Amino acid sequence: MQIENSLTQMALDEAIIIALSSTMNMVLVQSLVQQMDQMMPHNDTGENTTLLWIIIILLLVIIAYLWFMGVRKKPQILPIQESEINVIEPETIETDKIEVALRLLNDNEKQIVQALIEHRGTMLQKDISNELEMTRVQTHRAIQSLIERDIVTSEDHFNTKKITLADWLIQ
Repeated sequence: MQIENSLTQMALDEAIIIALSSTMNMVLVQSLVQQMDQMMPHNDTGENTTLLWIIIILLLVIIAYLWFMGVRKKPQILPIQESEINVIEPETIETDKIEVALRLLNDNEKQIVQALIEHRGTMLQKDISNELEMTRVQTHRAIQSLIERDIVTSEDHFNTKKITLADWLIQ
């Protein structure tokens, strides 16, 4: 009996040793797995799938928008028939050249052109300054602008300039 007890005791001791060694092996394996985990890059699949779903939804919205915009009925442009075209002859158009020119001018330039019209198209620059109560610089700059636009012409007249309306405005 004693032999049986000692055999059971030995078997029990071996079982305990095997259990302890397997537990230690599991602990070692777990620590190795943790170390390997720390060495490997982390792939957080939760963030990647969220980003993937956002991209898919945006693409679907863009495709739907483009499809609806393309499906929308576009107005058709019909060709104009020759009978519907109103042809305006150049002779029927009446424009007042001076009125059109005055619309394009600033205030000082308008005043100068109107003063020239009142004085039959010709004035001295110093008389324009005096009559319109403009400084000589203001008058000079306005006249230079009118000369560049070919509305007036300028010629020297003693110590001042003689300003004349352009021929195309007088006719």
